[in-house]
Amino acid sequence: KGLLYMMLIDSSNRAADAVSEVLGRESFISLMNAKARELGLENTHFQDSTGLSSQTFSTVEDLAILSKHLFLNYPLFNEIVGLKEYDLYMSDGSLHHRLINTNELLGQDGVIGGKTGYTHGAGGCFMVIQKKSQDRYDIHIILGAEDRLLEMQKLIELSNYQ
Repeated sequence: KGLLYMMLIDSSNRAADAVSEVLGRESFISLMNAKARELGLENTHFQDSTGLSSQTFSTVEDLAILSKHLFLNYPLFNEIVGLKEYDLYMSDGSLHHRLINTNELLGQDGVIGGKTGYTHGAGGCFMVIQKKSQDRYDIHIILGAEDRLLEMQKLIELSNYQ
C-alpha cells in the first residue's frame, strides 16, 4: 500500500519497479498489457512498469478509459490521488518520508484527484478528476505539454462553460 502512495503521489519509479518485482518484471508487464487489452485500450502498450521506456505509449482516449476504470472500481486509487500530501511511516512508527502531490489543482474548481507525469518523449502529462455535480465527474487529460499546469487550467476553464 505504501508503494502505491509513493507511485501515485510522489511519482516514484523505484516504487513502481518494486511492485513489479513481486511477480517478476516480465510477468507484471505482460499482465499490464493483458489488462489494457481487456479494457479495450487499443492504442496502449507497456514496455516497462514505470512508463519511462520510449516503447511505452498510450493516447488521451485510452488514458481516459483507464482513469475512469480506476475511479469507478478502486476507492483506494481515489483516496490516494486526492491527497495533497501523505506521511509515510516506517514499521517502527517513525516518519520515513512526506509525499507531496505535484497536482497543484487539488481542491480548486472541483478537482478531487489527478496524476502528473513527465518523460522526455511524452513531455508534461496531467490527468485530473473534476467533480461537476453530485453524480457527475469529468476526467481531463493533457499530454505533451510544455506547461501541463497552464494547459490543464485552460482545459478546466473551457469545460466549466459547457
